[in-house]
Amino acid sequence: MSNNMMIYLVVVIASIVVYVIVGLVVGRKVGDTADYYVSGRQAPTILIAGTLFASMLSTNGFMGDTNWTYGGAIVNAVTLNALCGAGYVIGVIFFGRYLRRSENLTMPEYFGNRFNSRGIQRMAGVIVVVSITCYLLAVTVGVGKLIHTLTGLDQIPAYIIAWACFTSFTFYSGSRGVIITDTMMFLLFLGATVIAAPYFFNAANGGLGGLLEGVWNGHGVEGYLSWHGTTYNYDVAEAATTGINSPMDVKRDAFLYGIIYGVIWLIVVGISPWQAGRNLMAKSEHVAMRSSTIACICTTVFLTFLYMMSIALLNTPGAAEGIEAAGGAEYEMIWGFSNLVPAGLGALALAGIMAAGLSSASTFLSVVGFSVANDVFNIKFKDDKDQLRKTRIIMLVISIIALIIAFSFTEGIRNLSWLASTLIASSWCVIAFASVWSKKLNAKGALWSMVAGFVGYVVTKAMSKFAIAPDISGKFYNMLDPFLIGIYLSIIFAIVGTVLGKKTAEEAAVQDKMLVTPKSILSRKEYKRTLLYANLLIVIGVLVTVGLIAGWAVPVMGWQAAM
Repeated sequence: MSNNMMIYLVVVIASIVVYVIVGLVVGRKVGDTADYYVSGRQAPTILIAGTLFASMLSTNGFMGDTNWTYGGAIVNAVTLNALCGAGYVIGVIFFGRYLRRSENLTMPEYFGNRFNSRGIQRMAGVIVVVSITCYLLAVTVGVGKLIHTLTGLDQIPAYIIAWACFTSFTFYSGSRGVIITDTMMFLLFLGATVIAAPYFFNAANGGLGGLLEGVWNGHGVEGYLSWHGTTYNYDVAEAATTGINSPMDVKRDAFLYGIIYGVIWLIVVGISPWQAGRNLMAKSEHVAMRSSTIACICTTVFLTFLYMMSIALLNTPGAAEGIEAAGGAEYEMIWGFSNLVPAGLGALALAGIMAAGLSSASTFLSVVGFSVANDVFNIKFKDDKDQLRKTRIIMLVISIIALIIAFSFTEGIRNLSWLASTLIASSWCVIAFASVWSKKLNAKGALWSMVAGFVGYVVTKAMSKFAIAPDISGKFYNMLDPFLIGIYLSIIFAIVGTVLGKKTAEEAAVQDKMLVTPKSILSRKEYKRTLLYANLLIVIGVLVTVGLIAGWAVPVMGWQAAM
């Protein structure tokens, strides 16, 4: 084993030990299900913000999305993340703060109580289990691949180490341990990546100042930096000759692909159980607002920065060959941290990537475990301690099942992560916001909407995936994407179910209570603090916009004119 490999191994093991110790210490302080499920509803801003961003990024951000941008989709990715970041703010304003007022333990429980229906709670729980298990698989595979690369261990022991790490501190400490370790991991990968970035830019021909021009000269004609992003998923020549699409249609379709998936992620961070569900743990609505603002800033600024590091490797001598030898584009950031950065700093950065995966894995495992115990099965618990004990057992069993499936799983990390997120978005989007704002939606409409969105997406996605039916979404500028089909059906069945059903007095009472502003948040001091976060978001938004226009859009227009 080389000296560098030994350093990587020591740092990885040390970080795992720290997370496990923290989880065990925190777990000793868990006294009841409120502590275990929602951290006693007392989490401060830094912990909620840390868990929001860490659980969203995961290994998909470092190994899936960077693979996508390295392959030519940086325009799509930046567009997507601008919309995704907005989802945090939109979500907390129009849904998350009301979710917190409900004081439920899980989001399926919220839907069940809001519509006074155990069937809706169970259906929502099933959707959580299916979608989040897919996400858990993705991050388990991602962390396992990273440990395999850093240590040289075979796949099975590498996956077992990854599983043992996130399972050990999650099933014992629950949400209280998860949000603390998430925040530790968030600070680690954020700091290590920013410090390591100059090494990436200096290794690229032209450095940071000449980064975009170098990418344009080498790849501009392929659409890397143009308004439409890459068209590598489309055969422009064939489209022009067959008459299905013109070259401009293809570019428009590629651009809309980024927009549509940006909307998907906007919905996901706004209403998903592993993102919006964090509002249930916040100390106050002000904390929820501030945390979402920080998550929005990190999503738009940090991820754009990370993607710039990714495409810097396009201009780095020897990078293409090294990345291919390492295992392909999924390993590009791993290769960069291993070969362009001093060993100690590189080890911290790689531990940061692993931390991003572990944080998501712990979050997803806790969400699935909570839903199985609290929502899917009608388990009769003797008391609070009995529920706590059985939830831990269920969580352990689920993690073992996920590990076994991961051994034989071959799907790409990004594909699986996006499948999970899209499934939640198409199933819950309509009823999540309507549960707060619609005066007409009733239990029947909510259940039909949820089932229609879920089935509509799964069936059309499967038909496209297995070529049961031709993929015609491109002919309609992606307006027949499986996600949108799920949304269309969800809206239709929400209306039909509401017309055929009747809103009960119990449903109306829960909604009316939820819309009453708690006196506890009516503090001038707290509002002033929250307003500071909002003003910071506006300033950073303006700076990022001006920077992208001056440093990206204007130069690209000049290079296009010179062609």
